[in-house]
Amino acid sequence: MWYNYSNISVPEKPDHTPNLSVDILTTYFPGEPYQMTITTLEAIKNIEYPHTTFLCDEANDPFLKEFCIQNDIIHVTRSNRINAKAGNINNALENYATGDICVILDPDHIPEPHFLDPILPHFANEQIAFVQIVQSYYNIKETLVARGAAEQTFQFYGPMMMTLNAYGTVNAIGANCVFRRKALDSIGGHAPGLCEDMHTAMLLYAKGWKAVYVPEILARGLAPSNITNFFKQQIKWSRGTFDLLLKVYPKIFHKLTARQKIHFGILPLHYLGGLITFINFLIPILSLLFSTIPWKGNIVDFAIVIAPVAASSILIRTFVQKWVIEKRERGFHILGGLLHINTWWIYLVGLGYTILNKKVPYLPTPKENEWNSNYKIVIPNIIIALLSLFAIGYGLQRDFTPYSILMAGFAFFNACIMFFGVYLSNKVTNQNRLLRSHLKPSGIRNLYSLKQNSFKAANVIFNLTRRLALPLLLLLLISSMTFKERNDKARWEKIPVTYQKDSKPSFLGIYQPKEETALPDISEINLMENLLNKNFNIISLYLGWENNSQVNFPHSEIRTIYEKNAIPLITWEPWTNDSLVVDGEAFPGREKSLKKIADGHYDSYILDFLKILKSYDKPVFLRFAHEFDNPGYPWSHINNNTPEDFKKAWRHLHELIHQLQADNIMTVWNPWKPEAIEDYFPGDNYIDWVGLTILNYSSLNEDGNTHSFDELYQPFKDKLFLLTKKPVMIAEFGSLKLQGNQKEWVENSISTIENKHPEIRSIVFFNSHIDQNIPDNQFYPYSFLDWSLKSNLDLLNRIETAPTYFEVNPGTGKKDLYPLNFDYKGIYGVHYKKGKEWKDNYYALTRKTIVNDFQLMQEAGINTIKYTGSSIYDYNVNNIAADFGINLFFNFPADHWQTIEGNDRKDFLERIEKLKDQKQIKNYIFELEGRDSKPGLNLLEKNIHLRSLKSLLSLIREIDPSKEISLEIPLNHNTIKELNYLKQILPVNSYGLRIENIDYLQEVISFAEEAGINLYIADLDPRNFIKNQDLYKFLPLIFNNWQDERQSTYLTFDGLLNFNGDKKEDFELISRFNNYTEKLDTLQRFKILRPAIPLISGNNYPYRAVFFTGNNWIITPESLPMTLSWYLIKKDFFGNPLALKKLGLGKTIEVIIPEDYKNYELMLIIKDNNDKIVRSATSPLHTPDASMAEVTLE
Repeated sequence: MWYNYSNISVPEKPDHTPNLSVDILTTYFPGEPYQMTITTLEAIKNIEYPHTTFLCDEANDPFLKEFCIQNDIIHVTRSNRINAKAGNINNALENYATGDICVILDPDHIPEPHFLDPILPHFANEQIAFVQIVQSYYNIKETLVARGAAEQTFQFYGPMMMTLNAYGTVNAIGANCVFRRKALDSIGGHAPGLCEDMHTAMLLYAKGWKAVYVPEILARGLAPSNITNFFKQQIKWSRGTFDLLLKVYPKIFHKLTARQKIHFGILPLHYLGGLITFINFLIPILSLLFSTIPWKGNIVDFAIVIAPVAASSILIRTFVQKWVIEKRERGFHILGGLLHINTWWIYLVGLGYTILNKKVPYLPTPKENEWNSNYKIVIPNIIIALLSLFAIGYGLQRDFTPYSILMAGFAFFNACIMFFGVYLSNKVTNQNRLLRSHLKPSGIRNLYSLKQNSFKAANVIFNLTRRLALPLLLLLLISSMTFKERNDKARWEKIPVTYQKDSKPSFLGIYQPKEETALPDISEINLMENLLNKNFNIISLYLGWENNSQVNFPHSEIRTIYEKNAIPLITWEPWTNDSLVVDGEAFPGREKSLKKIADGHYDSYILDFLKILKSYDKPVFLRFAHEFDNPGYPWSHINNNTPEDFKKAWRHLHELIHQLQADNIMTVWNPWKPEAIEDYFPGDNYIDWVGLTILNYSSLNEDGNTHSFDELYQPFKDKLFLLTKKPVMIAEFGSLKLQGNQKEWVENSISTIENKHPEIRSIVFFNSHIDQNIPDNQFYPYSFLDWSLKSNLDLLNRIETAPTYFEVNPGTGKKDLYPLNFDYKGIYGVHYKKGKEWKDNYYALTRKTIVNDFQLMQEAGINTIKYTGSSIYDYNVNNIAADFGINLFFNFPADHWQTIEGNDRKDFLERIEKLKDQKQIKNYIFELEGRDSKPGLNLLEKNIHLRSLKSLLSLIREIDPSKEISLEIPLNHNTIKELNYLKQILPVNSYGLRIENIDYLQEVISFAEEAGINLYIADLDPRNFIKNQDLYKFLPLIFNNWQDERQSTYLTFDGLLNFNGDKKEDFELISRFNNYTEKLDTLQRFKILRPAIPLISGNNYPYRAVFFTGNNWIITPESLPMTLSWYLIKKDFFGNPLALKKLGLGKTIEVIIPEDYKNYELMLIIKDNNDKIVRSATSPLHTPDASMAEVTLE
């Protein structure tokens, strides 16, 4: 269309009008109103140019015959009706008309007196066969159908015909076309057919004649005023154009110009819109009835691709508004579009008649108004509307997903359009002025004013968008292509490393020392809290290594801190020297003190201290050997302590904490400079928090300048990014007042932390005014540095603090306080996670998908699912589980329920309200903590959330008392203690154990039996199950994942099915109905053979599948009855799978080595063609050490 509209032209009127004789013909068919014909004849007589008027009367009507005699009009009739309108006209041409020019007017078209003046000059060119003018209507406002029928012609007779004029393919329109008689005679007269005008034009072009389009309104006719008449017109045109395409077009094809071939080949396809519309109706109906999705792919991709197409159809209409014939024709012509859609079945009938070669009797377009309602004519539309509504009700009841809702939206939209056809078929509602006839005069004036203002606004918009239409479309097209490319890259080349949103609270801390001591000034802290009306979560203190430190331990201060529901942050400084005696032995000097710690020389001293901390059984931060790279401390390199010494010492301390099972101790690893991070990092498993010292020394900085928080912090963050995701504590935070900007610096720093650094979970204000650590300088006259806020204390209110972190009065629990309403015995389940994050998920939980999954579950003997998914899928999962008799355990992960506040909590409880009547749901499961949490951190986080969880569970109990409530916790050395505590404070029926250390299972089971605590095994690894079947034999259990998860930036490979839905070995291993374990030892081992050479990014390298046969590794044999598929896995810096891309099939694959290839893995999936089981092996792309490293099979 843009190509067509790029060459719009209006022919110049020749200066000379040739002296031509003119015959003007109009027709009459029985049943047409007399007055309409007489009005047209009178208008023809009034045409100023000399001419002869003919009435071609198919009825030989006496009344019209008499009228013709009286008005000097030649009355022509015939004894047959061969070739319909064309035959009628040809009869006059052959026997009566002799003029050089032949004008054909429909009997409803009223010509202007100057009708011929703009037309005849064009016949000065002897090659012109006909001149076509605009076909316009005078009854547009009469009915909605008349308006819609006219709207369908506005752009055709305006910009489209101007385009055809430029391309030499002007269409002849039978209503008001002016022919050269010589041209008509060259083709044997007016061509016959239902579309006799188009047929005539095609034959004339085939003879080499040309045509001109004059974009002027010189006559106005009648548009069909009701839907019956409109349909009669359209079926005639539909059948006629298809007939021309199939029968005439092939015969004259070689005689047409290239543009004419294109035009007459494409024009009839307009009426295929009926078939396309019918398909559009069927797609949502069939999708809803059969619970399927009509496309496979990402909905975002679909939107990106369709946006320029949709925009083009809108912008092209605004672009051509300049060339519509009259201003009133501007607009998007929605009514015409709706009428066109409602004509779908008429176009289909026309196509069917063409295929069957069935004739449609020629009926002239009805010329009189029929005000009777005709509902029969829209029965097909009513059927489609009712089918759409039935499909919505049936489909959503059967399959309720975002995709079925989308299909229901389309179906409802289609039904509305079809019912609009019924609206048009009613004689009352079809009247376009129906509203005005029922309004008061004031209402009519207001309506008219609104219409005029809307019209003016529309004109302004059209004028603006018309000029910008093409640039806007190009901009949108380029933007869509760019976004599509970036979106594709984002899924692979530039896939972002995503992090789970941090739902955990932040902690506000204070270091407020007593005079010349490192212990907290509790009275001063209480005073500050009263002034701020805010409690500190962390209170900092410093303890050095010294003799009798256990005796001198500040128990009073620690107890006071806990009484305040705060957490102590102990900076533990290993000031080893000659005076420190351990077990009666002194270790002289400070040299290599960290190595001595690592070697265990100070173990008894350290253990005594750790035992004290453990005895409090409350959270405590331990910041050991902070700023280990600071030469101001003896544990730094200044005393020959190396980074390796520090790491070994730190790990040794961690092992001692673990040995004591002191889970309340949270270690804080605190470097001094970012440059030391990589060398001194002991490993992510050995730290709980990262501590940093961010102090702005103002003019005492080395360069004498103040530095912003970002300038001080960002270098640390950049280094830490590659090493750990642990929370960050600013263990010493503050700014000196030397340049008078302390308040501004603190304010800006807090804003920066809130907006840019969510990993910072704690800020400890260094509120000391007696700091003696003064940098070297030549101007500072004082003995202390003053970091205290004093007058700026109100800045602390900017920070949101965590709530009380543990129950003050947990109460006394009773044995079996919440007995089971549901028998857990025989539970054999699996975690069903496919419904999570549905917008980013590659799986859609349609009915078909769920039914297939549940059938496979029953095949394996699974009778229960632990369901984690979006609420949008609740309906489907509930109903289909009931059909299959599968128990439902609804699961709420820690990162879900811990973030529930305000409206989110309301939505959550509303979801429970909807689920309470679902009898298939037996249990609500709450995971107490995230999967990647560390024990020390867990203690803090769990206690913080227990109050909220208790309140939430109590509300659930009130809404749905019939369901069980379970809490899932890890199985480790601390489980018994945790169960004993949780049992007393939470209204829970049972506890799920996630196996971390199976050694404690029997002990915990025995304790639970004595304590009346109900247990089941949660998220069990199938391999763990196979390995310890005897231990799990009589326990209710749930396996960890049904199918490998696949989201936009997230993958797992722990499912019983792979991402293609194929059964993995684990599926067969856990199945109750086969003996796959016996076959396991007989399966052939395989792995991936990597190239044993260094890799270069961008180059191709071969990777091969090899099998172990006859005590040898061999390349895959040709006869192997297996399918080998290769995939490339992309990982983030921490080794987490992000994305998957299929590379191909075969025993060998060529891989283009990507940049940073160490972050990629190759996966080989082998599918046995006999039992359809898949096994897989993975391998890094590079060869780390050996040329063939053994790969663990899934």
